Amino acid sequence: MSEDPAIRAYGLTFHPDFERLVDELHSRPAAAVSAPVTISHVAMLTGHEEAGRVLDQVAELCRRYGASPPFREHFHAVDLGRFELRFERHLEFVTLTFLRPGGGLQPFRDTAIALLPEDWLAALPGTVVAAAHLVLERGGPPDPARIDALFEGHRVRASRVMGNAAVVCTDWRPHGDGFGRFHITDRGLDPARAGRLVQRLVEIDTYRMMALLGLPLARRAAPGLTAAETRLAVLTARIGEARGLADERELLEELFALAADIERQVAETAFRFGGTRAYHQLVRDRLRELGEERFEPFQPLGQFLARRFEPAMRTCGSTAERLEGLSRRISRASDLVRTRVDLELQEQNRALLESMEHRAALQLRLQQTVEGLSVVVLSYYLVGLAAYVIEGTGPWLGLAGKAQAPLLAALVPLAVAAVWLGLRRLRHRIGV
Repeated sequence: MSEDPAIRAYGLTFHPDFERLVDELHSRPAAAVSAPVTISHVAMLTGHEEAGRVLDQVAELCRRYGASPPFREHFHAVDLGRFELRFERHLEFVTLTFLRPGGGLQPFRDTAIALLPEDWLAALPGTVVAAAHLVLERGGPPDPARIDALFEGHRVRASRVMGNAAVVCTDWRPHGDGFGRFHITDRGLDPARAGRLVQRLVEIDTYRMMALLGLPLARRAAPGLTAAETRLAVLTARIGEARGLADERELLEELFALAADIERQVAETAFRFGGTRAYHQLVRDRLRELGEERFEPFQPLGQFLARRFEPAMRTCGSTAERLEGLSRRISRASDLVRTRVDLELQEQNRALLESMEHRAALQLRLQQTVEGLSVVVLSYYLVGLAAYVIEGTGPWLGLAGKAQAPLLAALVPLAVAAVWLGLRRLRHRIGV
């Protein structure tokens, strides 16, 4: 299709990621394998930069054997002569699968990875999280005595899979070289089905280990969670005993410190526990795709994982739930304390408003008292001014001496009334 991000056909415009989304369904096809073949599979934890360096190492190995280097970042499959190489890049890890076809090889001794240059293997970045050797042979039902010898006396689990077209045996444990072992007896698989079976087995082994990465984290977090839950119970009991803002403020500070510690743990573990849930589901899906049937006298693969792997997954899930639940309970306890603080503040505000109202009433009474005195004072000064006027104009008006007294006496109530009415009108005008 066109390299234009907006692919056009028949006049239609496709989504810019259309090709990537379609390619995702075909990005990691299973190899077509035929018995006899020996396979070595390695999954390595890598960061973004380390994954790029692994891809560079794959390109360097291809050049050593005269093959074309990878042209895609997430998948590359190449035949290097004596063995085939498959590289896959995932979100947290990369996988390298080496296939060594041919008969006459001693199972689990003549391994595929033994053909790789030691300096090239030593230069690979990242840390191994899962590693397994797989041997695919044709034949009838596997001989229990031979299986016991191949797995060095360890207890073996086995199942008939894919409609009784194959028998898979494993002991689910690493051997001396650190690799686990899977023995597959081909009882009628075509190369495509055999490739899908191999892919499912290595995915089960890899996803199982990736899921279990959350278990050490859960175990380390458990004692601290128990202590935090106990501490929260003590703080919650103190909520009802708090007396005053000082106690409530101290409670809030302790709850905030506890919340900060729990939220830190949630942030540190959320990605890992989320990955554990996803990988756990992938393991269950791949086991279901195998279509297991019991192969006597061995315990089935899925039954073993159900009894050993599932409890570990429940531990991780329980720890994640405890963290989230503890975070919610701390939040509720903090809300309770804040509610009490708010009630205390409201009560204080109510008392303050009542006090202010009382002071306002006192001020009004004082103002009214002062206003009455003001009427008297202003009236006194007004009558005094009138006296000066009468004394100055009395001789002209024929009022002399004692004749002025009745007139001044008559002016007193008039002055008081005029001042009182003037102040009242002024109060009405200013809205008091």
